Amino acid sequence: MPFTNQVALVLGAGRGVGREAALALGAAGAFVACFDFSPMHAERTAQAIVAAGGRAKAYSGDVVKKIAFQTVVNAISDDYGEERMDVLVSAIDVAPKAHLLRLDEWDWHRTLDSNLTLPFLAAQVAGRIMQAQGGGTMVFFGAQPDQPDSVAYQAGKQGLLALARHAARVLASAHIRVHLIWPDDETAPPEAVPFATAAQAVGEAAPPTSPGEMARWLAEHPDANGWVLRTS
Repeated sequence: MPFTNQVALVLGAGRGVGREAALALGAAGAFVACFDFSPMHAERTAQAIVAAGGRAKAYSGDVVKKIAFQTVVNAISDDYGEERMDVLVSAIDVAPKAHLLRLDEWDWHRTLDSNLTLPFLAAQVAGRIMQAQGGGTMVFFGAQPDQPDSVAYQAGKQGLLALARHAARVLASAHIRVHLIWPDDETAPPEAVPFATAAQAVGEAAPPTSPGEMARWLAEHPDANGWVLRTS
């Protein structure tokens, strides 16, 4: 299996594309650290991976502060048996429904902390581990097409775009590849390359069509081009 003896941390593993990515990485042999704000959803995903013959464990908590997030990463290292991080998938997706003029300040901060601050902390902490071990892959997920038109959501995802763009540039010399998958074609940034185009460039005739499988595929193909990808 391509990810045997590798550790994958999936943020937002409890549902949606995060769950898809966690299941795909688990089926490919990785030890999957399934993180979700909901302990129940994280546990369901981890149990599904284990039931299919894979290795996984659920993690949860309020991790929008670095110390709290580092505590989770330390627990992953203890459970795996060594400090290692080969794949980071960030699929956290929080979207309040309130209109711009009625959005509560608490929801604004909660959304930005979840969709932007947590991916930043993950990139920083996981990036240091990846740098020390000689490389790794980070895959972030941009705006989803089924989310409400929320100013906090859009602001967070545009910030995530800037974060991923910067990370792709400054981490390349450490052999850390950074990709951003943008499932909502209507709001995709102009530089976004169709996933099929990027896959065909490395000789893949039938690339995956599921966003979660795309995350697994990117981690498996170090020669994949295009750091910002549309799903279609």
